[in-house]
Amino acid sequence: MEFLSTEVFWQSAWTVFAFVFFIVVIIWAWSGKRKDNFDTAARMALDDDEALSDEQQRKR
Repeated sequence: MEFLSTEVFWQSAWTVFAFVFFIVVIIWAWSGKRKDNFDTAARMALDDDEALSDEQQRKR
């Protein structure tokens, strides 16, 4: 019987950990500090190669 309760505990702990991790990723992605990086990444496919800065060309 104790094995079953231990298994249930670890399943519940894993579920809580996964949920908290998901929330942290959502907060990180929507934080204002990342907006410039995401905007640059979103425009990268539409920019011409000549219009890219030297730093952006080196990252390719």
